[in-house]
Amino acid sequence: MKTSKIELLKWLPAEQEYIEIDWPRVHRTIGLEHTKWLVGQDPTVCQLILERKDMYCSLVAEFYNEQTLATYYLMWAK
Repeated sequence: MKTSKIELLKWLPAEQEYIEIDWPRVHRTIGLEHTKWLVGQDPTVCQLILERKDMYCSLVAEFYNEQTLATYYLMWAK
């Protein structure tokens, strides 16, 4: 069960059938260590999700565990 969702990056995708994540842009925006930490989490506690809403795409982190969410905020809160 999802406990929280945090939007990491939002963009207007190119008009094509497939949506691509610009990983270098993600690394520049949130940082390489931040990205590695999110990707390295067990998928039962945290996942990166690509969402499409209207014309925009978003890369979001979904958290399924309160402790992991608290750790995230302590490490990456701005």
